[in-house]
Parts: sequence; C-alpha cells; structure tokens
Amino acid sequence: CGQVVRHVCALIRRQTTTHNTQLSTRGCLHEKLMLRRREVDSLSSEVSSVVLESDVDLRIYSKRVEEQLRNLESSAVGAYVRSAPNVLGLHKKISACCRTLERMENILANFHRDLGAISSDIQDLQARSMAMNQRLQNRQAVRCELSQFLSDMIVPDSLIQHILLTPVTEQDFIENLHELDHKLNVLANRGVTSYPSCQDVGSLLNKLKIKAVTRVREFLMEKIKTLRKPMSNYQVPQAQLLRFRYFYEFLLLHESDVAGEVRYTYTSTMGKVYFAYFKTYASKLLKLQVDSNQEKDDLVGKKTDDLANCASNTSTAGVPNVLQSPSVALSQASSRPGQFGLGDRAERLLTKEGLQAAILLPHAASKNDAKLSLEEIFRSINYALLDTACREYVFLDDFFLHSFGSPVSKSNDVKTSAQATTSLFDQVFNRTVDALETSVMPQLIHVGQFDLLGLLLCVQLVHSMIHLTIERRVRVLDRYWFGQLDILWGRVVDRMEAHIVSLRVLDTTQFTQAAALHLRIQRGGGISEAAAVVNLSPRAYSLIRPHPVARRYAELAASLHTIGSALSESESFKESVVVTEQTETRVLDSRVLQALSRMHAEFEAVCYRLAKALPRNRLRLVFLINNFDLIISVLSEKGAGNSPEVNRCREAVAMHTTAYIDQALLPYFGSMISFIQSVEKRPPNEVPDRSEEGRVTHIVKGFNIDWKNSIEKINGEIMLEFANFTLGTQVFHK
Repeated sequence: CGQVVRHVCALIRRQTTTHNTQLSTRGCLHEKLMLRRREVDSLSSEVSSVVLESDVDLRIYSKRVEEQLRNLESSAVGAYVRSAPNVLGLHKKISACCRTLERMENILANFHRDLGAISSDIQDLQARSMAMNQRLQNRQAVRCELSQFLSDMIVPDSLIQHILLTPVTEQDFIENLHELDHKLNVLANRGVTSYPSCQDVGSLLNKLKIKAVTRVREFLMEKIKTLRKPMSNYQVPQAQLLRFRYFYEFLLLHESDVAGEVRYTYTSTMGKVYFAYFKTYASKLLKLQVDSNQEKDDLVGKKTDDLANCASNTSTAGVPNVLQSPSVALSQASSRPGQFGLGDRAERLLTKEGLQAAILLPHAASKNDAKLSLEEIFRSINYALLDTACREYVFLDDFFLHSFGSPVSKSNDVKTSAQATTSLFDQVFNRTVDALETSVMPQLIHVGQFDLLGLLLCVQLVHSMIHLTIERRVRVLDRYWFGQLDILWGRVVDRMEAHIVSLRVLDTTQFTQAAALHLRIQRGGGISEAAAVVNLSPRAYSLIRPHPVARRYAELAASLHTIGSALSESESFKESVVVTEQTETRVLDSRVLQALSRMHAEFEAVCYRLAKALPRNRLRLVFLINNFDLIISVLSEKGAGNSPEVNRCREAVAMHTTAYIDQALLPYFGSMISFIQSVEKRPPNEVPDRSEEGRVTHIVKGFNIDWKNSIEKINGEIMLEFANFTLGTQVFHK
C-alpha cells in the first residue's frame, strides 16, 4: 500500500508539472495578444492625435490606414497559419494531460477508498490493543496482590522451627518473631479469617502466637526474677530487658493481658527491691550517725561559760598574748568542733563533685569506727534515691511506654508520656518514698535536730538535688523534696530560736562576780574612770578580752553566711530558698536573716549587760570594742564583710573608739583637754582672763616635755588592752 501511494504521488507530481507548463504557455500567448491589442489601441490613439493635429485629409488618411490594416491582417493570418502545427501539438498535449488527470482522479478515488478501509482497520486494532493492555495490567495487579497474599499466608517450616525450638535470645528467633508478627497483623487487618483458604493458616498462626507468647513471657519473667536476688546488680538485668524490648512490644500487640502481667510483676518486684535496699542501707547508716542530743545545751548563750573561763584563766601565768588572732581564739573557745564553726563541711558537700560523689558504704565506715554527721548521711541516702529514681524513670519510659504499639508511642503526646511514666514510677517507688518520709528522714533529722549547721546544709543539699533533677529532666520527687524542706526549716527555725532565747536569758551573775573579784583593787584609791589597765592579773585581762559568747556568735554567724555563699555562680539555681541572687552578692534566706538580726540584737544587749559589770568606763569601752571587733574580723574573713551584722558592729566600734580615745588621752593630757573644753563652752563675745596665760604656758611646757613619753605609754596601754594587734594599731593611729 505504501509503495502504491508513493508511485501515485510521483506520477501526480509529474503530471502536475506538465499541466503547469502548459498553463504557463497559454498564459504567455494570452499576454502577447493583449499586448498587441494594447499596441493597436495606443497606435489608433496616436494616429487619431496625429491626424487631428496635422493638415492631412481624413479620407486619404483613412484609406491609408485601411490599407495598412489589410496588410497587418494578412500578415497576422499568415503568422497564425504558420503557428497552427504548434497549436495543434499543444492541443494534443492538453488532451493527454486531461486523460492523465482523469486516470489520476480514478486512482486517487480508489486510494481514498482504500485509506478509509485501512483507517477503520487501524481503529479496530487500536481498540483491541487497549483491551489487551488493560487485561495485562489487571493480571499483573492480581499477580502482585496474590503473590504478596500467598507470601503472607504461607507459613514456612523454618518459621515454625525457630518459633518452637530456637532460644529466644538468638537473632533467628527475633527475626522470625517479627515475621510472625507481620503475618498476624496481615491476617487481622485484611479481614480474611472467614475465607476457607485462610482458616487453616489462621489456626496455625494462632498456635504459633500462643507458643511465642509463652516463651517470651517465660523469658521476661525469668529476667524479672533475677532482680530479686539479694546483693545483685539490678542494672544488668535491666540492660538485658532493654535489649529485648521487642518481646514486650509483641506481648502488648497480641496479648495485652500478658503484657499487663509482666508490667505488674516488674513494678511490684522492683518496688520490693528498692524498699528493702533503702531500708537496709538507711538503717545501717543511721547507726553511724553522731547523736546531737549531747549538743542540746551548746547554745550561743550557754550558762557554763564564766565558770569554765575562770577555771581556764586562773591557772594561766603572765599576761595573755595580745597578738592572738581571732581564729585562734575561736578555736580555743569552741566547746565542740563543728557546733558553731563550719570548717570544710560546706565545701565537701555543696560542690558539684561533692554532691555527686560516691555514696557512703556502711561496712567501710563501721570498720573504722567512724561517726557520720547529719548532712553526710542525708546526702548519701538522698543522692542514692535521686540517682536510682532517675535511672528507673528512664528505664520505665523506654521499656514500657515508648514500645512500638503502646498508647503513648501512638499519641506522641509529651504530657501524656510524662503522666504515664510518673504513674508507673509511683507504682515502683511509692512504698520506698513513704518509708523515707515517715521513718528514715524523721529519725535522721530527730537525732541531728540540735545540729543547726547540719540542718542548714541539708536544706542546701535538697535545693541542689532539685536542681539536679531539673538538669536530668526527671521531676518525679518534687513532693518528697518539698516535704523534706518543710521538716528541715521547722527544725532550723526552732534551733535558731533556742540560740536567741539563750542570749536573752543569759545570766551575767558569774561574770559580775568575777569582775568584782579581780578588778576590785581598781575601784578605790582615787583612780579615775579613765585610768589605764596596768598590773592586772591574767584573769583580769581575760575579762576585757572577747567574751566566749561573742566568739560563738561570730562562729555561728560566719557559718550561716558561708553556707549561703558556698555555691559558686555556675552552680546556683533559681528555685533555691536559702540562696537567692541580689545584685552582686549572695544572701541567706529571709528566715535566716531575720533570725540573725534578732540574734545580733540580743548579742548587743548581752555585751552591754556584761560591760556594765566592769568597774570603770574605760574597761567597758575596751570590752565592747574587743567583742564587736571580733565579729567584724571573723565575718569579714568568711566573706560576709558587707552583712548587716558587720555594719552594725563597725558603727558601734567607731562610736566606742571615739569615746575610748578621749579616755586614753585624759590621764596624760587631761589639763589640756579640760582647758580646751572650757574654752569651747565660753560664749563667743567673752574676753579671755589674763590670769589664764600662766595656765596656758604651764600646759604647753608640760606637753612639750612629756608628749613623747606619754604617747609611748598610751601605745603600751593600747597593746595590752586590745586583743587584736591590728585593732590596737588602728586605735593608736586614730
């Protein structure tokens, strides 16, 4: 068909070319005739114009024209006759072209009919092809679905063998368990259990599921039982359980009752394990605790100070060391190490390393016959609780709540996850936390209730542990921590109140009797109130030194400020109750600050009551300056130089130092001082008496003669009267 079409098209092109050539020939002849006609018309118009313009006779001219026309006609006819063969040949060619075109028309008509038939055949073939393609696609889709369905429904022998015989810890069992899970899900999701072809397979898969559930349950229960062994490291079985977490996922998807049984068994088992562990551990540590009941009466204002002070100083020979530092004096005055002075207790516990150090081992401490302080046992028990709780919380969250198929894993709700994990955590730790709250911690705090510094350190430890739980994102023990804070603060307030009351009811009778006994010589003999302290007994000197009450108060106040500033900036935490950020300094809690303010007011009252027992004003001033300066020195040394207590002591020292300077200068420059004071009291317009010139001259001469010797004596007296060399130097310079 294609060859015929191409042959016909070539023939048409040749005939069309010939026809076009003939048409162009006819066109040329027609153009020539028209050109001749236009020439004749132009000639006639020219002849007419020439005839009209010339003087020739028209008849003559018409004859001439007729003759020319006959000649032209005869020549034209002759030319046409000569061209007749050509015209005849052209006619024959045109006739041949017409016959050729008729044949071509017949051929093209037949070709058109053939093309119509071919087009219908092509359309029929196209429809048949599309139908065949659709049937092919349907068969392929059915083949894929059917092959996948057959693959899902067929239970190979290897699957059966591995589920029944392979140990559950091997990888082959886990892989085939995944395959069994997939087949069970397909059977359940497609709803083909009613098909006869699937009933046998479904029965077999259910039997395999029961066998797999049984073996997985036995494995998980066995691992949970290993947690019950005494002295076992429960982290190892937990790590193994996390490794086979898919077993619990399988139970959760296909046997939720068995999964609930496993979960309940684990929570009850771990609850008993933790309860027994913490009960045993805490009871062993409590046996090693230092009993603070013997320190019950060790208060800032205890009543045995004066007798002990007398006994210790009457046996001392010679003048006491005036260069003795406040820290040495404090170490000598403290009734028991750690009761008022803090030492390194804060540095050992309140740093990050100290807080997260290894917990105490009771058997190691008992071998050394060591006694443990309140805060050491408190930190060890509570850090063990915190660390264990954090690990258990993470395990519960990973193993039970974020397993595939669990409600939490499907919802992806963080709040729901946290609530569910907290609920599981409470099931495990409720009994343990209740035991700590109701038995262990009350007993621990009761035994250490008279250790004020230990109680405050425990408060700081609680805040540090709260901060640690925030860092670890495990906020499940907040209720426990806040309960401990309430108990501790109650004990702290009670102990602070006991110290304040001891100052308020302090009996100064013994001090008054000692002052009367050892300073009675200076009461007579006409010695003035400003007379220097010379030739006194050691006990007399000790009476104007810093009082033991001042020493204990200085230690206690410094310890409280040290606890408040023990944590560095990097370890501070926003939720702290004891430590808060204000400007550039760190201050104590408002409750401690209020108690310190009241205690300082009572301390000042005690100092003034004791000073009244001294016989002379100068002795009172020296006593007050020594005691207040001790507070300044100790608190400044501990970093509390800007505390309200130090500022009040500085004001008191400045006031009493001014009065003391007047008293110290009076024995040596009394005449000059009295003269100046009398002159200052005179009215401005009063004329001086000439009789006073001799008095002034006498005063000036005496000053010029004795001022150097007087200054040296004053310096010696100051060095004897003030316990702190730096303080004495400052007073002398003033």
